[in-house]
Amino acid sequence: MVLFHNDFVAMTGKIPDVIYTAGYGNRGFDGFIELMRSFQITHIVDVRSVPSSSYWEDFRRENLIDSIPKVGFKYVYMGDKLGGVQDSPVLCKDPESVDLAPLFVSEDFLLGLTTLINAAQHNRKICLMCGCKRPHQCHRSRLIGAALLNRGIDLEHIDADDTILLQSKIDRFEQASLF
Repeated sequence: MVLFHNDFVAMTGKIPDVIYTAGYGNRGFDGFIELMRSFQITHIVDVRSVPSSSYWEDFRRENLIDSIPKVGFKYVYMGDKLGGVQDSPVLCKDPESVDLAPLFVSEDFLLGLTTLINAAQHNRKICLMCGCKRPHQCHRSRLIGAALLNRGIDLEHIDADDTILLQSKIDRFEQASLF
């Protein structure tokens, strides 16, 4: 069963906690961890469809499985559900080349959204992690953020300068830039 925000609120009486996103970009592991601490994150959710990095060995999934818990966070991989194009970084490398419409309704993606919304209800401070430092160029906003905003959840993206950028502001900017 796919839950929408209003369905979940009606069933549980709870409103989802804030869900953050951030890209590690050129921050390095220690810089990224300090950023997570500054926002009091408890769970780092890896949403990369290809959970590796050619620049940072620390951000390869097989390394994160061990290193993230050692510094006090829970590591969860959801790139298979929320990463967009399976086994391809195309959404961050060449986002205009992908038709997002089929992704928004894929069974895996909808299951991932429901899982994420449910997880945000249990006193967890979740941050969706990807490699792209700027959210407006990443599937965190173009796909996940847009789908959650349609369900009444306004993602809080930690931008390249460590400030918060709301999904609703990105959507308005993107719509305005079309004309």
